[in-house]
Amino acid sequence: NRSYYTASAGILPLRQAICDYMKKTFGLEYTPKEICVSSGAKHVLYLVLQTLLDPGDEVILPAPYWVTYAEAIRMAGGVPVIVETTEESRFKMSPDQLRSAVTDKTKCLIMTNPSNPTGMLYSPDEVRALSEVICEKDLYVIDDEIYAYLTYSGEFLSFAAVSEDMKTRTIIVNGVSKTWAM
Repeated sequence: NRSYYTASAGILPLRQAICDYMKKTFGLEYTPKEICVSSGAKHVLYLVLQTLLDPGDEVILPAPYWVTYAEAIRMAGGVPVIVETTEESRFKMSPDQLRSAVTDKTKCLIMTNPSNPTGMLYSPDEVRALSEVICEKDLYVIDDEIYAYLTYSGEFLSFAAVSEDMKTRTIIVNGVSKTWAM
């Protein structure tokens, strides 16, 4: 007797399981009301951008980046602001680069940590330093953590785990497709 329409955000036991996983794995406490289940991370990214952006809002995007990001920003009426990184910087955006990219039209930035396509991982100190700029500039961060569990060297830190202020500014996008090959 389980053939019925479920809640749009997903069934409560699944959302509770996600809360439990986030606490156990990353030390982040959420309630099921703060969790939304969808058909995939790309779908969530699209919905977040459609919800968050007004026409002309800028979204900072460190490059190289996953190909869908820039197009999803444009589809939401936003403007991607590409911040080029280099092999010498290990393909990481610095706090100064972030600060320089922000304008009065900047709404948020998209971070992928660990990165697709480079595989680089921002250290906890680097996440904290970027978080200072995010708070200073009053931005949101869309934190694509789809590869967070696939960290083989170094330590992963979610932007949401930096502080309560960062938690309220962070929209985590995650899924099961990478970690559990689904």
